[in-house]
Amino acid sequence: MKKHTAVWVLLAVSAFFTTASCFAATKSAAAIKKEALQKDTVQSAILYIKSMTDSTASQADKRSLLYFLGKLEESMGLYSDASRSYASACAIAAGDAEGMPKVSSEQLVLCAVRTSLCAGEFDNADSYLNSAVRSSKDAAVLAYVNLYAAWSQLCRAQDASQTADTLALLRAYVGMDSMKAVRPCVLFTLWYLTDDVSYSDLLKKEYPSSPEYAIVCGKANVVSVPFWYFVPRAEHNLADESTSANKNVSVTAEKIPESAASSAKTSSSSDAAKKSAESKKRRQVGFFASKANADSLIERLKAKGFEGYSYTETRASGTTYYIVVVDENADGTMGLKLKDAGFESYLITE
Repeated sequence: MKKHTAVWVLLAVSAFFTTASCFAATKSAAAIKKEALQKDTVQSAILYIKSMTDSTASQADKRSLLYFLGKLEESMGLYSDASRSYASACAIAAGDAEGMPKVSSEQLVLCAVRTSLCAGEFDNADSYLNSAVRSSKDAAVLAYVNLYAAWSQLCRAQDASQTADTLALLRAYVGMDSMKAVRPCVLFTLWYLTDDVSYSDLLKKEYPSSPEYAIVCGKANVVSVPFWYFVPRAEHNLADESTSANKNVSVTAEKIPESAASSAKTSSSSDAAKKSAESKKRRQVGFFASKANADSLIERLKAKGFEGYSYTETRASGTTYYIVVVDENADGTMGLKLKDAGFESYLITE
């Protein structure tokens, strides 16, 4: 009898320590976030959070941690990763963790759509848009759903002639009360695509402090993401940006002389072959579906003293994209130098 009692005691003690170790292994989202922010680099913080997502104290903590992870990834230009983090967070049926930002499931879906568009993953964006978010009772959420759906359609257009229906829809949105939440975005999109000053005038009149108007008047640049490169613009928008103050946007697809285009093509191809083998860290400055646009950006970079070059990436869809990069320098300050010169970029490591 004493022997059996001793066995049960051992089992009970073992179970206690196993249970205690499990509890010790779990952490709140707020605690993990605090530890992540103490890392030396954002990349290290991201890796740490990824290693801890299955060790959170509750589903609410896991959901909030994935949302924070998505925000970090998005800030670093890791749009595909951010989209997956947001979608994973949305799939968890839980509320907000204590000490973490509040975010609804619908907002998480919109975050996943936005980052999918930024990554050029338009099918993913459409799949998220076709979820329950389309039945939202929140007017602002529905406005963003409509805007993002229009953006996705624009990205699929092969030339400006194929944007007519979507532009007509956006023009209708301008006067709709239900679209007020995204009206500055709608006006900016119309101005960006058509170069019609009536839209920039409305931005100046109604939203003078908006980031959209800051871009129009040349005080800011659009983020260097695929969306703004892929959308076909009106033919008169392809002139040299120095001809108009209203074209002072970092992603304008200006034309260059045929001789210069030919030279840039030869130079960028040879440079890419050489530097691709030498460089491991680079700053991505542009992402294009058009070789001419990539070469044009390279010329602009070289005019500012940067050794820009391009390489290609072919997606599963068969589409080839041209990625414009500048090698990171030894002290890691290339990003700041590019920003000071008016170029947005983010670090890519291979």
